Amino acid sequence: MKVTIRVLLLEFLWCALVCGVATAQNCPSSSILLNAFDKDLNLLQDLRLENLRVEINGNPAQIFSLSLDAHPRHLVLMVDISASMERSAKKRGWGVALPAAIYAVNTIPPDALAAFVTFSDTLHRESNDFGSQANVYARVLDLKNRQPHGQTALFDSVNQVLAEFKDLHFGDAVYLVTDGGDNKSEISPREVEAELVGRGIRLFEFHLEHSRPLTSEEVSGSEEMERLTRSSGGEVVQILQRDSAGEEQARLQKLSPKLNAELRSVYRLDLRVPSLVKAGKVKIQLVNRPRESGGTLVYSRVVLPCKSASNPSVGPQPA
Repeated sequence: MKVTIRVLLLEFLWCALVCGVATAQNCPSSSILLNAFDKDLNLLQDLRLENLRVEINGNPAQIFSLSLDAHPRHLVLMVDISASMERSAKKRGWGVALPAAIYAVNTIPPDALAAFVTFSDTLHRESNDFGSQANVYARVLDLKNRQPHGQTALFDSVNQVLAEFKDLHFGDAVYLVTDGGDNKSEISPREVEAELVGRGIRLFEFHLEHSRPLTSEEVSGSEEMERLTRSSGGEVVQILQRDSAGEEQARLQKLSPKLNAELRSVYRLDLRVPSLVKAGKVKIQLVNRPRESGGTLVYSRVVLPCKSASNPSVGPQPA
């Protein structure tokens, strides 16, 4: 009897040791959002596993699947209506924010379902649920009858959108029209980043460039917002206040099909994630393709640590 108990105890200890090591080393899979474009900004739809080299914190990462996800998207358009959106300190009315919002709506694919919110001190739903692009467009035009006002709770508002719109899933997006200033939020940008990356939701910022000197909040907020956008696999679209000889309009027109394509289709790249104590930096390169075909990649720049029983404090992991 004693021999049997001793054998069972040894087996239990051996299993605990081996299983514990396996848990620490073999994290579950993680999915990275990826878009790839040729030199003419056309979406590459023929990528294969052998065309990609992925590194996490400088170390090669194991890729085990790649698929092009083209299901209709859900999108939330967020428009900053705080006082900094006014034309100038001396002139009331909208500056470039309203034209930027209209431009953003026009890049939404026709088959996407979109919702519309505005924010300043607090978040306000302009549409009750997801609907058509045309519906959002009409509601954006209604903003011309209102005046920008209030402070800016930028990061709090993004976090609230992520909390309230549960239909946002992997590959979906948040369109954000703002100058990046934040003088009211309580949540940290890192917490927002974890939610975006953890759910695979892309952030696209239509960043408004003011002709006036920037406030300290606008400078720091812009830097954080650009980092969030890159981390999530989205892009920053610069919107200038002045248009010299139509150059700004021509640039945005050229960019519009690319944004539309990014939202319509996105590659899902499944990886084995190494054991990480904190978020890891992702680097992806195109390989084994003709040089003349060119190639521009837009992808999630961050992968989160695994959540495990031994490390319950780690934030959410990508879907």
